[in-house]
Amino acid sequence: MSETRSSSPPFELRPLAGSFGAQLTGLDLSEAPSPALLDALLDAWREHLVLVVRDQNIGPDQLLNLSRAIGKLDLAPAFDQEKSNLDGYPEIAVVSNVEREGRAIGGLGHGELAWHSDMTYRRDPPVACALYAVEVPPLGGDTHFLNMVASRDALSASLENRVRSARLLHDASYTSAGTRRQPGEGGATVDHPVITRDPLSGRECLLLGRRRGSGVLGVEDETGKALVEELWQHADRDAFVTTQHWRSGDLVLWANMAVMHRRDAFDGKQNRILHRAQIARLN
Repeated sequence: MSETRSSSPPFELRPLAGSFGAQLTGLDLSEAPSPALLDALLDAWREHLVLVVRDQNIGPDQLLNLSRAIGKLDLAPAFDQEKSNLDGYPEIAVVSNVEREGRAIGGLGHGELAWHSDMTYRRDPPVACALYAVEVPPLGGDTHFLNMVASRDALSASLENRVRSARLLHDASYTSAGTRRQPGEGGATVDHPVITRDPLSGRECLLLGRRRGSGVLGVEDETGKALVEELWQHADRDAFVTTQHWRSGDLVLWANMAVMHRRDAFDGKQNRILHRAQIARLN
């Protein structure tokens, strides 16, 4: 990446209404970003963890151009035990409840999704995600983001001492929709430090992954479950949350390890189609 930094970013930045995150205006991401724009975008992202860019008109090629400028991409994962990448684009996952000719065009349906970071059951969870709204319902389907950097910073001294060297187990058995994965689909359950360093921002954060199947490595089951519950009770606070009310043309970028996300349910008769690129590591 270029070492050149412009004196001021080539966009306007406004904090979101929630506790963190920022909306960027004055941007057209239909073209691959220049080195100066990419540097400014990454600087804003490191500071705010969630970025919202509205009123974009980008197709899958433009989404990939932007995402590849940021980092190496993962292949789209299987949702609900079904292949869900966009036809002809193995790196773009379709998040959708829509069926065409009796076949789902994507995954994760219309139900509620619980708090999670993506794919923390891997040894190397993805660094970040880019999600673009193609079509969204008028109500419901909001995405909420939870700031795990702020959550880590708010740990009491006693709780921090108890978890500083602890490692949580991250279960690969279930998706964020609560559906069971096919055997071998997610790989073996792994462990990660409770307090880790976000690769994007460089800041320490709590890495909880998701609640289902979690435990503490080397700790007796009930004691481990009690510590996991205490961590979730600490982290799941409105003071750490910001919410994305989707509009078609919205592009949202978030740091996967420093931010957890969840989705509200919506009317299954309404179409919701989003395209997602998952950034495995930064360039």
